[in-house]
Amino acid sequence: MAELESPRGAVNVGHSPLLQEAAATPAAAADAGQSPRQAELLNARRKFSSTLESDVLDYLHYGPAQLEDCVTTMHTIFNNIVMHPDEPKYRKIKAANKAYLRHVATVHRADDLMLQAGWRPKVVDLEKAWVWEYEPSSHEFRVLVEAVEVLGRAMQTLHAKAERKRKEDEERKSRHAEERERIRLALEDDRLQRQVAQELTAARSHAAQ
Repeated sequence: MAELESPRGAVNVGHSPLLQEAAATPAAAADAGQSPRQAELLNARRKFSSTLESDVLDYLHYGPAQLEDCVTTMHTIFNNIVMHPDEPKYRKIKAANKAYLRHVATVHRADDLMLQAGWRPKVVDLEKAWVWEYEPSSHEFRVLVEAVEVLGRAMQTLHAKAERKRKEDEERKSRHAEERERIRLALEDDRLQRQVAQELTAARSHAAQ
């Protein structure tokens, strides 16, 4: 069974939603003259893109970095099969896998993407696992390839957003630190001025005696 890493890569959907990208894919072709197999593949890609865009990429509840980790981990899981279709270890992921639990299971509706890409929850050797059981010549394999491409494109957008958020956080922390230092210096200056004033008052009082 494969162990997973979750490197933050980068692959941009640009400024448009993933649904627009899905419609422009070569696998989509033109609606007119499509074979039933092409139309089925296009619909699967659109459904996957829609779920990713509308349900999983929830910026209200998750930060860009967390979503980037989720998408990158799923991309790794899916792409391992695409790159090594005959390697059994990539076709099974324990539900207790640390990378899966940390990066995928914590994001709402991410499991829907697993299902749409052909993964199925099963009990294997008394352990819950996600299993992918199709042949490289199957329709499901072509759907998996499309899912890898959609996730890959999403990774670049998420990486850019995560970097922008990180820089904004750093700039905000820097401004706060500068403001705290300004206040500290102002307080110290005020303390010194009061100390000097007290010393002058004491010296005048002493001289008057």
